[in-house]
Amino acid sequence: MKFNKPLLITSLVAVLASPALLAGDDTGEGTGNATSGLTGDTQTLTITVPEVSLIDVTDALSATLVAPIEAGDNFADVSIAGATYDISANIAADGSVTTKKIIATPASIPAGWRLDITMAAPATAGTSTGLKTFTSANTAQEMVTGITNVAESGRSITISAGAESAAIMPSYDASGFDVTVVYTITAG
Repeated sequence: MKFNKPLLITSLVAVLASPALLAGDDTGEGTGNATSGLTGDTQTLTITVPEVSLIDVTDALSATLVAPIEAGDNFADVSIAGATYDISANIAADGSVTTKKIIATPASIPAGWRLDITMAAPATAGTSTGLKTFTSANTAQEMVTGITNVAESGRSITISAGAESAAIMPSYDASGFDVTVVYTITAG
């Protein structure tokens, strides 16, 4: 049998140029439909974003009060320098959580003493509630409110310590006393 070369070449070109041969590479494993290789196929990506509420504050800070030198005077307030915080937080895309807030909860403030704390709000999201005074009788207080999606470092915390009352001299503790302040991010 003798082959007709021009007819064979024409037949091969016709088969190779067929749209069925150029169909998409969809093997039926995905949810997309096979399409022409010239128009492409679609793919759906599901990206899960977890909730984030992270705060990191400067660890150990210290201050030394200076004793008054005149009778009738009490301790002057002393600033505790170097306090900062970093924050990473996000709100719910479905609107179930529209803002977050930072709450400060001090523990073990001795009777007669007070702490004054102010937290700067993140530059992009939130409002500082201003100066808050904590004593041995105080509980948690809101420090920053209206926080939305934010990731910032080095936000300032201003802290000072002093006598709770100008007329009552607080007890002394030559070895110093530790006050623990817990900062928490909650739904706003």
